[in-house]
Amino acid sequence: MVDVLIILFLIILNGFFALSEIAVVSANKNRLETERKKGSKGAAQALKLQSNPDNFLSSVQVGITLIGIVNGAYGGATLAVYLVPFFEQFAWSRAFADSIAMTVVVILITYVSIVIGELVPKTIALNNAVKMACTVSRPIRWVSFIFYPFVKLLAASTALFNKMIGLKPKNEIISELELRAMLKTASNEGVIDAAENIMHEQVFYFSDKRAVHIMTHRTDVEWVDISKTQEEIVQDLLHMRHSKILACNKRIDDFTGIILMRDFLLELTHRKNVNIEELLQEPIIVPTTLKAQKVLELLKNKPRSLVVVVDEYGSLDGIVTLFDVFENLVGKTMDEDTVESNDPLIYMRDDHSVLVSGEAPIEVLSYLFDDFTVDFDQIDYSTVAGFVFACINKIPGVGDKFVFNNLSFEIMDIDGNKIDKVLIKKNVQDTDEADV
Repeated sequence: MVDVLIILFLIILNGFFALSEIAVVSANKNRLETERKKGSKGAAQALKLQSNPDNFLSSVQVGITLIGIVNGAYGGATLAVYLVPFFEQFAWSRAFADSIAMTVVVILITYVSIVIGELVPKTIALNNAVKMACTVSRPIRWVSFIFYPFVKLLAASTALFNKMIGLKPKNEIISELELRAMLKTASNEGVIDAAENIMHEQVFYFSDKRAVHIMTHRTDVEWVDISKTQEEIVQDLLHMRHSKILACNKRIDDFTGIILMRDFLLELTHRKNVNIEELLQEPIIVPTTLKAQKVLELLKNKPRSLVVVVDEYGSLDGIVTLFDVFENLVGKTMDEDTVESNDPLIYMRDDHSVLVSGEAPIEVLSYLFDDFTVDFDQIDYSTVAGFVFACINKIPGVGDKFVFNNLSFEIMDIDGNKIDKVLIKKNVQDTDEADV
């Protein structure tokens, strides 16, 4: 009976080392740091173990190896003696009683060692990594101290062998893709709000965008014709809805500056005849291919200005204000000066399809559907409507459909030639429509 208890103790001790290894390695460093700041000495010890994993893992491995050797040598020889008389009772096993008894003992010890000494402790450690790491860290530090000379020998031998085969230590740096996957998992598990995750996604997408993706298109740009009389210009400006107005000479491509409505109204209160040319400020002119991050830097340096985006021919493609940048970072909001429709940009339907506004940013689709991927460096549109236009390559009509990356798109509503609503669902059935 004593022999059985000794072997069981060794197996449990092996389980302790296995639990310690998984708990310390998998424990979240930030959560351990939080516990340390609360005064947890175990968390402080666990952080020290994480900071020097070679010594810690070597100590654990030494303990597991020694226990395995002792268990195998002691257990097989000791417990087999008790089973030999049992197998000697039978004629068919009498000649091989010793071998059969040894085999049975090895199988039993192996089974118990795997279940109690490995699987159960590791499962406990994975499910309670931080708590277990704080609990076992101090005993493991003592084990590391006891095995220190042998551990240093192992570490030196390992380093020498790695050097001989040309293996260099590598510091793992988390990639953007991994970080985005972690944030999405955290959102799915309720650790962070879905709205927060969408904002994080938009920040990542913003770094990939260019001026053409964040601008207000020329068709939506308010501008005033300064070739008109002063009285006409004043009347036009009084009917404008935005705080920064583009000043052009007869046509939008011949822009000469910008007018700040605040300056214009202040000037109008002081004198009746306003000289518009004196109010003109020089805009920031950038190509469509300029990185969105650079556009933001330019606007930060000149917050009272706006960015005019021009194509390769020098024609105006659109404008960018700080409000445009803000919307690309936090999502679509109310208009700068007017109230928009109450229709949501995204409507999740009961059949798992999604009704999306044509004005929704294209990156929304990447968040909603894992199958949807586009390269921002290769596209010249920034909205869902722009994407649909690029795919159907014709004047859109209600009911037009196409398939893209296993997603089915259908135009549901059109305002003139403008795509207003698009229905998107996963294409789970075979379709005769060609993939775009």
